[in-house]
Amino acid sequence: MRNAIFSNMLKNAQDATKDVMKIVTSITDDSSFVETDKFICETTELGEAIGEGVVSGFAHISDIRVALFATNPKVLKGSIGRANAKKITKIIDSAVSAGLPLIGILDTAGARFSEGIDAMEGYATIFGALSRAYGEVPTVLAVKGVDFGLSSYFCAVTDLCIAYKNAQIATSSPLILAADTKEDPAKVCTGSVLAQNCNVVTHVVSDDKELKNVVSKYLQLLTSPHAEESDDPNRTAKAAALKSVDNIISEIFDHGSLFPMRDAYATEVKTGFARLDGVTVGYVATNGKLSGAGAGKITELLNTCESFSVPVINLVDCNGCVTSAQTDGQTIREVSDMLFTYGCLCVPKLALIYGNAIGLGYMAFVAKNNVDYSIAWTDAKIGTVDGTAAAQLLYKEEIAKAANRNKAAEKLAEAYAEENLSAPVVAQKGYLDNVIEPALSRPYLIAALQTYLTKE
Repeated sequence: MRNAIFSNMLKNAQDATKDVMKIVTSITDDSSFVETDKFICETTELGEAIGEGVVSGFAHISDIRVALFATNPKVLKGSIGRANAKKITKIIDSAVSAGLPLIGILDTAGARFSEGIDAMEGYATIFGALSRAYGEVPTVLAVKGVDFGLSSYFCAVTDLCIAYKNAQIATSSPLILAADTKEDPAKVCTGSVLAQNCNVVTHVVSDDKELKNVVSKYLQLLTSPHAEESDDPNRTAKAAALKSVDNIISEIFDHGSLFPMRDAYATEVKTGFARLDGVTVGYVATNGKLSGAGAGKITELLNTCESFSVPVINLVDCNGCVTSAQTDGQTIREVSDMLFTYGCLCVPKLALIYGNAIGLGYMAFVAKNNVDYSIAWTDAKIGTVDGTAAAQLLYKEEIAKAANRNKAAEKLAEAYAEENLSAPVVAQKGYLDNVIEPALSRPYLIAALQTYLTKE
């Protein structure tokens, strides 16, 4: 009799989790998943489901042990209630206790409304557990189908929020959100849209295989901060290979190690992780004027770097900040948060000026208060304002009297920049540690990083 009862329970559990187990096994190493709380079940007005619509347990991803949970959209639409909230919270807390990376896969239409306040309490316990995990262990949430209601807030307390291309993440039903617009509800708050328009979604993937690749690379960088590297630390770059910020990033860091973060968002700044002579680092590469959104993007990266003792490399070409009457208040808030975070970082911080470091571009990313070591290319320009603005302020009368005002302004701007903004002039004042040829960027940064890795 007991065997018959167990066999029936096992069959019901396997049937309930068949679909969600496909994604779990596709992103984990073969035969590595060990399930927890497999038979947990409560009877509700909607019936009962063994496992409570959540699969949880431990596994390996590329030989890295992780804790994992996944909601099952086939069971009560993946809804969150009292029992499965306890199950999710338990695996999150186990991850923290064991020091394991946490992987969550969400596909949920919202709360089990029939449970009333019990469901709300369940959400609160999950958010509390995620808050305890964030910054303690690497945390990754992936949204495969939908993530509606209060669980959408979970995405912002993780290191990575990965969305499938057509997944939807919203605080309410897209039908409600699109009601006053002409938008197609199916296209509201998709992963692709959110990756471009907000600071929450870090990556968009097309399938389970791509999800595993993203998660695996991130975990390798964060859990193995020092790896053997075959890339030549003395490798130099040709001038032709340093024409764009993407080229510069590629030439400086170890080949094949780049892991961009939020690449489609606030594109005037690029952030991510990479290896530099085998050492995991975070990089911030500015390319023009910084927006408030860009500052928020940087802050997110810096927080992760501080949490997991990852050095920060600033690659700087920044002419200050984007300003407008409509966004200035928000920009002040975001930039201030970024500056505060830079000031509080205890990890090694290095800066390379490959273009301009003007105004905020210097203060935030190069100033001695914010970095341990700074170098600049020979043609870099550093100062309060750029040469053109300085010429207009200082030589207004001379320009006005010139026969060719544009030509006069250009010449005066060049003269001012050469005398006041050039990297050698700034270095003479003690504000730069070195001025180098562009081709030597990688070996110089490696040497500096090795020096400051033991920083206390």
